Amino acid sequence: MMALLSAERSLLSDQRPTLVRYQVLAVACSLAVLTYVQRQGFIAATPYIKSDLGLDDRQMGTFLAVWLWAYGIFQIPGGSLADWIGARLSLSLLVLLWSVTLAAVALTVYAPAAGAFAIALVLRFGFGAFQAGVFPGVARIVADWMPAQQRGSAQGWIWTFSRIGGAASPILAVWLITQVLGGWSQTLMLLAGVGVAWAIGFWFWFRNRPEDMPSVNQAERDLILLARPPPPPKPEPLPVFSFLSSPSVWGLCLMYGFVGFAGNFITSFLPVYLRDHRHLSDATTGWLQGVPLWAGMISCLSGGAASDWLIRRLDSRKWGRRLVGLVALGLAGVATILTPTLSEVWQLTIVLGAWMFFNDAMLGPAWASCADIGERHAGSLSGAMNMTGAFAGAIGVRMAGGWLEAGHYGLMFGVFAVCYVVAALCWLLVDVTQPLTRSAEELEVEAA
Repeated sequence: MMALLSAERSLLSDQRPTLVRYQVLAVACSLAVLTYVQRQGFIAATPYIKSDLGLDDRQMGTFLAVWLWAYGIFQIPGGSLADWIGARLSLSLLVLLWSVTLAAVALTVYAPAAGAFAIALVLRFGFGAFQAGVFPGVARIVADWMPAQQRGSAQGWIWTFSRIGGAASPILAVWLITQVLGGWSQTLMLLAGVGVAWAIGFWFWFRNRPEDMPSVNQAERDLILLARPPPPPKPEPLPVFSFLSSPSVWGLCLMYGFVGFAGNFITSFLPVYLRDHRHLSDATTGWLQGVPLWAGMISCLSGGAASDWLIRRLDSRKWGRRLVGLVALGLAGVATILTPTLSEVWQLTIVLGAWMFFNDAMLGPAWASCADIGERHAGSLSGAMNMTGAFAGAIGVRMAGGWLEAGHYGLMFGVFAVCYVVAALCWLLVDVTQPLTRSAEELEVEAA
């Protein structure tokens, strides 16, 4: 965040804006941590849920995929909700609802054996549906609160903290399940309680826009609006034709879809693969599952910062956003195809870390691109992008369950590698200098 502050001082050296935007960014980062602690804590519990419910790998694939289907279906509604009613109400409500749903999943341990899996499946769908709006809502916050020149770095910080939560969660969850609380049900209940507390605190503190926060002075409001296109005379509905005809929208969505197909394996099916197919111990599976997320923590921050730096260095917003994703995703494909060829734990540690490092380096530029292109419709665009990633991810984990059951490891990782190469090429379609909506000046010219 110091890098953001120094960049802003260089832009407005004669002003002393307040720093409330950093408090807002810190709260957004805390939500990213919470989201992944609950999400990956749930994933870390899946081997124990699988054992307790007597599921095979194909059924487990369905259980993992249903979250992604729900997550995908409700992305655009979740993003549009944040654009419509603001991030304050939408995020408070969604965090509360998904935390209650997580608590309900924990109670399925007491359900009759014949119906426990079906009940857990429905609740996991609900968990995914409510979580769908979180990062589109965060994109709404970034679009409203961060200067355009630092959105890549801001998104990098948010996704870095998401990976901190995701990396710590498997180790924490396994420790709570096996050593402290004595079961996955009690662990999920604890995680749900933390979410309820966050939702209440956020509702009482946050405001949707800088002008609604009394502690924000005029200098900070001016800084946040710096280099942002002027708003139209009145709010516009989502420009559906421009949305569907934009190469940038298609590029972002297809890119995220191919990454989702390949990358969701490492964030959902990895503990099952390591424990049941690589035959690693619970302890080794727990910390090795966290390694990719620690690597992602570093790359999220560096990817977003690199994108903003390239914009200044090349004096090109278009290529500043493109280059990081283009190069990183190609290298992710290389790391992916090496995974089944390695036998030693230290080798797996390196290649899984590299896989996630290059996978996550594109997150800051991608989500910043949604704010750059979408502006007032940043929530809807980020929801569409994340929806495509979730749907493709659901297909990917479902197919991965069949490949694992059949022992087709080489085929599975080979397909994942090809997806990364295609995703890298999709970045060539993305041009953040072509926003979806017209500025006030353009509307006035058209009216004249």
